[in-house]
Amino acid sequence: MEHVKVIEFQKEFIDTVFDIQKKAYKPLFDKYHDTNTSPYLESKEEILQKYTRPGTCGYVFLEKEIPVGAVRITARGDVCKVSALAVLPEYQNRGIAQAALKEIESMHSGCKYWILDTILEEKGNCHLYEKLGYVKIGEPQAVNDYLTLINYKKAITSTDL
Repeated sequence: MEHVKVIEFQKEFIDTVFDIQKKAYKPLFDKYHDTNTSPYLESKEEILQKYTRPGTCGYVFLEKEIPVGAVRITARGDVCKVSALAVLPEYQNRGIAQAALKEIESMHSGCKYWILDTILEEKGNCHLYEKLGYVKIGEPQAVNDYLTLINYKKAITSTDL
């Protein structure tokens, strides 16, 4: 796989990030009918507000200089939260999210803990995070009859850096 380049979000990237998020989350929205929490339903204005609020960093992933993914990281003290990780469907299962998250974790060396939630029914997502050292915590939360969210946490040790 080509090296994934991670760049910091800038406001002028909003159209690209909006497009990536829509395309990446549409199959999940169609499958799970999540009208409460799906990033697919977020407007461009909502996404921009989330990416630019205090304590949040956004990143865009490039493969061969093509924007193929994006994520938001919210830092509170020594805890960083991963939100709305999205990779274009045609670029999924190529190690892009894994490479990008590793790089982003190294960019946030002050974070001792990383947290996120993902869809329990999406075994590929769970596998990705577990491969990166995240462990399931807490009780699964049913969103609707089709979809359950599960929380993950990763403690960073000096050997991870």
